[in-house]
Amino acid sequence: MKITLNPFRILFAVDKLLLKVETFLLLLTVITLLVFAFLQVVLRNVFDSGIHWADVFNRLLVLWIGIFAATIAAKENRHLSLEVLTKFLPEKAKPIIGIFINLFVIVVAAFLTKASMQFFQDQLLYEANDLLFENVPKAYFSIIFPIGFALICFRYFVKLLEDIYKFAGGDRAYPKKSGDAVDISVKIKMK
Repeated sequence: MKITLNPFRILFAVDKLLLKVETFLLLLTVITLLVFAFLQVVLRNVFDSGIHWADVFNRLLVLWIGIFAATIAAKENRHLSLEVLTKFLPEKAKPIIGIFINLFVIVVAAFLTKASMQFFQDQLLYEANDLLFENVPKAYFSIIFPIGFALICFRYFVKLLEDIYKFAGGDRAYPKKSGDAVDISVKIKMK
């Protein structure tokens, strides 16, 4: 029995798994934010006290929520787009425009990933003593920026492959069924 691994199927499976993990982490982050915000209100208004680091922690959680929402929006194709251009183009040209847009976003997201990784490293170096609670530096929470931009880069890479597949003659986003296979190299035709 010969087992062949389809790299496209593996890539799309990883993308699907990442979406589930991101959705879970987004939900967990929102719940944590709500719990700490509610706890702060109760402690301040009822007991005239509070957790001294909770406000900063909540602000950091809002950043995490924004990044997770952006990566999920990239997966679900809900980012801002200019549809004025695509409304006047023929259907056959739309995948070509999609390919160029995806390439542009991949390049920008790759630069932002690199820059945010440098930002994270600088924060660890220069703000290591700025502690949030116990011995946890606030700088650790900025790791979400390089992770988020890397995920957006990955998402648009997957979209790029889907648009190439559409341009090559596929009629829908790949993969919808487990039996689908793609061979981009022989299917590309100029019409």
